[in-house]
Amino acid sequence: MSAGRRIRLVGSIAASRFALAAAWGGSSESTNAGMYYQNEAYDWLYSSSNIAMKVEGCVWATTDDNEDVGCMEDESGDGTTYWYQMAMCRRAQVAYSVYASDSGSASCSSSSFKGTFVTQDGLAEFAYLMETYDGYSPITQDSVGDVPMCEEGGNNGYYLSVGCASDGTFTIDEFSDQYCLQRVGTYSYLSDVNSIFKSYFQSCYGIYSAKTDESVDYSAAGALVSASKACGALDSYLCQDNERISSASSGKISTISSAGHTIANFNVANKAKYALGTLCLIGSLFMFLGILFTNRRKRRAMMHRKMRASRSKRGSSKKRSSSRHKASSSRSKSRTRGDSSRTSRSRSKSRARSSSKRVDEGVFA
Repeated sequence: MSAGRRIRLVGSIAASRFALAAAWGGSSESTNAGMYYQNEAYDWLYSSSNIAMKVEGCVWATTDDNEDVGCMEDESGDGTTYWYQMAMCRRAQVAYSVYASDSGSASCSSSSFKGTFVTQDGLAEFAYLMETYDGYSPITQDSVGDVPMCEEGGNNGYYLSVGCASDGTFTIDEFSDQYCLQRVGTYSYLSDVNSIFKSYFQSCYGIYSAKTDESVDYSAAGALVSASKACGALDSYLCQDNERISSASSGKISTISSAGHTIANFNVANKAKYALGTLCLIGSLFMFLGILFTNRRKRRAMMHRKMRASRSKRGSSKKRSSSRHKASSSRSKSRTRGDSSRTSRSRSKSRARSSSKRVDEGVFA
């Protein structure tokens, strides 16, 4: 950790304590201090007589100082294609759970669990704060050493930075880009650091006691919590939800379940409406088909009637034409008969005349 970063870190811790004292206005208002801090740790931090912690492991989490840990600033000034990730730049952080009690000795029981926190400036920050505020700290800056923070030095020109293994231990990883966003693989393992965490911090380790420490402000508990952020199960599997988050989650789950029941009821009503609408549609279809077939029958009956009427008209017209033909034929026959009788009569008359002329000629001769 650079000297400038140390000065800023100590200044931020001192400023938070000054703001806390100003916000209290007196010791009687200490219980309301939690409203001034986003991790809500101060409503139990200053009312506990014993505070302990247990390191959960390495978590890939956000950092609060992009420049000192090799991240780009919160802009796209250098034209990198990953600029949108810089506002949430992530580095390997130390995740630890805090336990506090009002009496007795420090213990890491579930009843005294207050929450899981993560550092904001990595492994070096954790070692620096423990060395500064805990005179018996098993981890120091010398034990951590000068770990790389997104620096050149890996194989094939890769960048090196502290990383997290899948089991929560600390490693040195290789990255292909200068902002350590594209992990390539593991370069080496921080065996010494992981051994210290396993031996001392993965069991219950006391970081404040009202009997031995002058004030929580100048203890490892106050320094760590002031420089850390809360971590939940949604952030990492190593983090645990505190009581407030669990109750909020259960409330959300109950709200979601009630909303699910409401949606289910709404779906049932919709299904009933759809079924009723489908039945109405089918009924309308049958009605349409019935009207269509009825109209077809009526049309057929009307067509049959028209055909019968036309047939009857044709039959009457044929009868009339046949009677007329018969009458005309009888008339023509009577006429021919009259003509023949007339011709026969004229012939007989001519014959009689000719015979009379012959008689007369014979007499006069």
